[in-house]
Amino acid sequence: MTDPDRETLLIVDDEEGPRESLKIVFEERYHVILAKSGEEAIEVVKKTPVHAAVLDIRMAGITGIEVLKSLKELDEKIEVIMLTAYETLETARQALRYGASDYIGKPFNVKAMRTAVKKAMDRRRLAVNLSESAKRLDSLQSDLENLMMREEMARTSSQVYAGVLHDINNPLTIIRGYVDMLMHRLTKISSDVGDGFDGVLDNMNTIAQQVNVCCSISNRHLELIRRDSSEGQDISVNLILRDLEELIKVHPAVKAGMVRVEYLKADTSVFIHASELMQILLNLVTNALQSSSSSERVTVTPETIDRLPHGGTFSEGPGERIINKEVFDPGKPYILLTVSDKGKGISPDIISDVFEPYFTTKKEDKGTGLGLAIVARLVKRNRGAVHLRTRVGEGTSFTLYFPQEAQ
Repeated sequence: MTDPDRETLLIVDDEEGPRESLKIVFEERYHVILAKSGEEAIEVVKKTPVHAAVLDIRMAGITGIEVLKSLKELDEKIEVIMLTAYETLETARQALRYGASDYIGKPFNVKAMRTAVKKAMDRRRLAVNLSESAKRLDSLQSDLENLMMREEMARTSSQVYAGVLHDINNPLTIIRGYVDMLMHRLTKISSDVGDGFDGVLDNMNTIAQQVNVCCSISNRHLELIRRDSSEGQDISVNLILRDLEELIKVHPAVKAGMVRVEYLKADTSVFIHASELMQILLNLVTNALQSSSSSERVTVTPETIDRLPHGGTFSEGPGERIINKEVFDPGKPYILLTVSDKGKGISPDIISDVFEPYFTTKKEDKGTGLGLAIVARLVKRNRGAVHLRTRVGEGTSFTLYFPQEAQ
């Protein structure tokens, strides 16, 4: 039974003498597998993890150099020591070029061979450790990115709360005015019987209407920021756009530009996480406004289509990029939401980076570089796609594609 803690050494030679000699030298320390041809060696590596190999460079059948290339293609971490009785400078160069760790001539010196195999095993362990460390670093980086994105999403949610307070403020001001008026009139109720009570009732009715407005706005906005968004829902496109228009009125980025929100002539619904669609639109609008030092005009335009143009096939050029296009279903109806500006545009040499976390062209105090990364993540989460088109000096547009039906 093979010891799982032992490293595996593959010995490949079409001569029985060197094969068996090397097995005797190394079988006490390693799990040794013998192969009498290059073809057999390749089959061994396909089926069994091998840490290092001693490979004769001249054998019947395929050459040792070809075997070396094949072994490296199967497992780039496998360390290979080339062994030959016909050493030439060119074969040595070839072997090293294709990743051999050492090159030893026949007849071999046992001490030199032991040293070469030990170094090969050490290099293999180092390569594995580096690979595992890289994976752990990637995992840590992913966790940190997720944390940063959650913080950014929480920050955007606070903007939604600010919008709620702003929307409620106007009707509450009216309520306060009528309450003051009622209090004043009720103090005179004893001398103002009759018509006075009719006025009181009218005022009370106005208060009730304004309270209903407050409740409607609160419930609608608070629904968008509920933490439990595990399921999508059918929501009105125009309702989301109206809420967006209200929210951006109080956003500080809007002070540097103008935002125009258009509506569908015939409203329809889209199946999506409502709060996440709001966050996507807010991020795109504020990103457009913050990307330019001068005043910007941003337009949000909705559209409905019965099926995707070009059969759902979109080409990407120097000024275009599509995120998540593999989800396109050419035969399904889609809602399109385009956020466009007439700003400075995006340079072709950075267009491939704009959706990456922490990438930003803004000043340090103007953004985190997470806005578009969050857009990409939320679009994918909702089975949508985003088409970026830009031309330097002419502007940029982000078109969101979301299926109208639940999938």
